[in-house]
Amino acid sequence: MEEDPLAYHKSVLKEEMLARRLRQAGDLRRVSQTREQLINEFASRPSPFSPVVRQIPRPRPEDFYRPCYLPLAQLKKIFLKDLKFETHHRGSFLLLRVFCQPFRKAAVMAAVEDETGDVDRVALFHTKEALRAFEVVPEGSVVSVKEPFYHLEEDGRYVLRVDHPSDMVVLDQHHKLCPEQWQNHEEMRLTALEWKHEGDKAFVREEYLEAHRCNTRGLARLDPDVDEGVRDLMRDLYHHRSSSNLRLHRYDATIPDAFLSTSNGRDDVSRSSDIEAWFRRGLANYQLCHYADALKAFERMLMLAPSSLKGREELKKTKTRLLEQQQGTYNFAEVIDEVTKNGFFADRASFISKTEVRQTQDRGRGLFASQDIRMGDLILCEKAFMAAHPDNRTPESTLPVWLNSVQKVIDNPSQSKDLLGLYAGEPRTSLVSAPMVDGSPVVDTFKVSRLLDLNGFSFVVGRESQAYGTSAMMTKTSPKSTGLWIRISNANHACLSNAVRSFIGDLIVLRAAKDIKSGEEITISYQNPAPLLEDRQKLLFSSWGFRCDCLLCTSEASLGVKMQTLADHVETSMAFMGDRNLNDVLTTDSELVMMAEIVAEDLEEVYADNLMHRLPCLGMADVWQWLSQTYCQTRNRIQLKRCATKILESYGYWITVQDSSITIDCAHGIPAVGVVEAMMYLSCVAEGEQKVELSQEFKTWARKVYEIVNGNMMGFELKY
Repeated sequence: MEEDPLAYHKSVLKEEMLARRLRQAGDLRRVSQTREQLINEFASRPSPFSPVVRQIPRPRPEDFYRPCYLPLAQLKKIFLKDLKFETHHRGSFLLLRVFCQPFRKAAVMAAVEDETGDVDRVALFHTKEALRAFEVVPEGSVVSVKEPFYHLEEDGRYVLRVDHPSDMVVLDQHHKLCPEQWQNHEEMRLTALEWKHEGDKAFVREEYLEAHRCNTRGLARLDPDVDEGVRDLMRDLYHHRSSSNLRLHRYDATIPDAFLSTSNGRDDVSRSSDIEAWFRRGLANYQLCHYADALKAFERMLMLAPSSLKGREELKKTKTRLLEQQQGTYNFAEVIDEVTKNGFFADRASFISKTEVRQTQDRGRGLFASQDIRMGDLILCEKAFMAAHPDNRTPESTLPVWLNSVQKVIDNPSQSKDLLGLYAGEPRTSLVSAPMVDGSPVVDTFKVSRLLDLNGFSFVVGRESQAYGTSAMMTKTSPKSTGLWIRISNANHACLSNAVRSFIGDLIVLRAAKDIKSGEEITISYQNPAPLLEDRQKLLFSSWGFRCDCLLCTSEASLGVKMQTLADHVETSMAFMGDRNLNDVLTTDSELVMMAEIVAEDLEEVYADNLMHRLPCLGMADVWQWLSQTYCQTRNRIQLKRCATKILESYGYWITVQDSSITIDCAHGIPAVGVVEAMMYLSCVAEGEQKVELSQEFKTWARKVYEIVNGNMMGFELKY
């Protein structure tokens, strides 16, 4: 990677910026710009139709602050002149009017004034990218900023920074806080029908948020208890608002609006409206993964329109999702084909009924088996709460997962309990769901960032049809996708885990690495287990803040002074697989083979305790694999059989062969590519010895471990 020639100057400027923040913190705001200057600045704004470029850095823990959980009625109004630098004005709010058309860069930027005519800028972060700036805060709109934060930005200018979308509220013209001089009297005279027409125009312009606001204002003008004749207009407004909600991905709100738009009338117009209403209810429930409710809605729609092709198609899809959800019935070859065509996203249901989440004795919440699960069986297949893949526009995939997760919960508060119930590095409080304040869910964007750090998974897409293409294995140079899965995030770590994960697009697949009894905790390894204890513990502590005390780690910790000897031997062992290309080594190079045998023998001596207790000895797997490849190439079946067996022991698999049957003790086994390779070596040896049944038995075991590691059988026949 090329060095940034301005790196030093940037670091100096950053330090100066921090010093200035500290020096001015708490000082009263000083006017630094006039109305004319802001008008000129915003006149040269970027086009509202320009593509959004993600420039928002992930927040640092020291920048975290909580959102406001109080309604406006409990806050004290202040003015721009009352602001203090680098201060969160707790218990207060600003009342402002947007006087220029806003624009979007890293944030939605708006020029605002207060009731005294004082002016400044607001930077609203973490809003939905699909919305243009003028849809988020239209010019002329009146907004309240709760517990404002006046902050020095990277450009050296102070701005009202809003990181939690709920801290800014766009007020209706009829709101009691809206000053008379800011009211649009022409809009205030519009009737419900006129607001409906305004909403229709906005919808045609694809300004769905504005259409939603227009329909909401129209509904506010109606009182069905006073005038029976307005019920048709009211249903029409609900009908149109449900359509806007659906396009805004506000599925929670789509469902009741669609229901309130139904009339059960017998005329063609009413019938057509009801068909669309039930269809929208079905689509919204489908997107929320409420497949049983979606099924009912589509069935109700088809009662009104039996010949509807789109209704039949959605009903068929929903029935398939229910089978997946209830029985874990997946055709993984079809799923792989689907994700490779659809940007690595799968339209599939989650199957999680074999698991439950409850408290452990000493590690908080954990994932437990709700029934007996046999080795190799599917434990769960879960659709991501949110996932993103790197591209030219966003090479860092964690950023869109963070921002889109925030927006998903804001749009659909019913989803907040799943997300906010995850561990965020602090004791869980009774507040799990996002509370509704002033009509909006309050979502702590910084908490979601921390949730992603502690619960997110990195994975690789684009190799699904290859051997081991859906396994969790990654290289340091792999372009990593990021995903957040709710159920599996409750699984605790163990180096000697009893389950292994893999990925197909935005689906995570979990299979049993050994037999798991009902009520037993299901564990996963948070990392690809490193050969050396120090490396494993360092990564676990730096990423998740704990050190592992599993049987493997405690056994290796007892090595004491032998640890350095082990590290030296492991480095030599890894060199055989990492630095030497087998094809370039002459098979007659007996000196090299002898060296490898000596390294393997030394490693066995250091790992004596692990071997005695049948624990994995990961540090010696590489050298045994290199020796196996060498003896396979020279067709030395006796030595190949010995070395392949040693590979299995390195990963904690101990085999006993009696006639044509195999017994394997895998109580402490770690499924890996090396295990599959060793099984196939032994299958080839048995085949060469004319032991057909034994050869098939080894191949069956190879297939089983491959499916555990890869999640499915795609690529096995291609490889072996």
